[in-house]
Amino acid sequence: MKHFFTHLALLCLFGTAFAQQDPQFSQYMHNKLFMNPAYAGMKEALCFSGIARQQWAGFDGSPRSGVLSADMYVDKLSGGVGINLMYDQLGFEKNMAYRIAYSFHRENVLGGRLGIGIEVGAATKILGPTGGQSWISTTNWQTDPTVPPRISDTNFDCGLGLWYQSEKIWFGISSTHVTGGKFNDGNTVINGPPLTTHTLLYKITRHYWVTGGYNWSLQNWTIKPSFLVKSDATVTSVDLNCIASFNNGFWIGTSWRIKDAVCPMIGFEWLQESALHKREKDKDKTYKQELDPEFNDKLRPAHNKYSICKIGFAYDYTTSKLTSYNTGGFEIFISYCIPYVPRTARHGDVRIFDKP
Repeated sequence: MKHFFTHLALLCLFGTAFAQQDPQFSQYMHNKLFMNPAYAGMKEALCFSGIARQQWAGFDGSPRSGVLSADMYVDKLSGGVGINLMYDQLGFEKNMAYRIAYSFHRENVLGGRLGIGIEVGAATKILGPTGGQSWISTTNWQTDPTVPPRISDTNFDCGLGLWYQSEKIWFGISSTHVTGGKFNDGNTVINGPPLTTHTLLYKITRHYWVTGGYNWSLQNWTIKPSFLVKSDATVTSVDLNCIASFNNGFWIGTSWRIKDAVCPMIGFEWLQESALHKREKDKDKTYKQELDPEFNDKLRPAHNKYSICKIGFAYDYTTSKLTSYNTGGFEIFISYCIPYVPRTARHGDVRIFDKP
């Protein structure tokens, strides 16, 4: 049985050596920054989010993935900045990425906002057993020619993206690992005995992401269908999703990852008037109402008034041939956004005001 798990893990490993290397997340629609740098700052708030994922639970050496993201809009940069930290482990392969992003925003493009983004950073790969994996079938893996050698390397990494969104529609196209690179040159010698030469050539492949969605309001409900296509030009994966949100308080939905899994999900959202908005609102009201009785706080955008906390959970039911060897996948998501409230410009003449 140990031999079975080892060989299956190696099969998955070599499959990813020339296939998709970025982690997959069922709740991709709640953290769009990890796949597209042009999304940075689109919420006009300071946002933090994280996703943790356990795939194929109960399967030794199964994938474990996570991403932490943060982004905000910056007036002086005419766009948004962001950061992504990603982790992905499958068997004795570990992939990590650390990237910072910038997105230039252009308003009033076809009635919405267009973002043009770039990200730069590094990608790290660690390949090889560490001695703690009980499912490895041999203890002498360093001299076993069927087991790849231990590799630890870091390469420069970058990505590009376009993002468009309006009140009802969002769409993005991007590419990660644009520069590619090698983590191993295909000629690694392990000093035995016996002397062993491994010919594993491990490249970081360019990935392509296309995603989009639509918000359809229906009385107290908002229906949000979306899709995600990810590919490395060799292997392509397609996710189709639909979420129904009630009064922006909770949501239920499901995804179908074609030929792989069905993923029901549920989540909750809390809105709270921010202390910053209260302070600015009270200050402006006190100041302006003394001079201008027609001052109306409704001039402030609604999305600048509330801090938003979201938490979601997804379960992946495997529909592929691996369904007999695992109990599914589990994923949790959490985010928190603090609104951005622009300062009100003051003039020497107190009868003149700029809109906030």
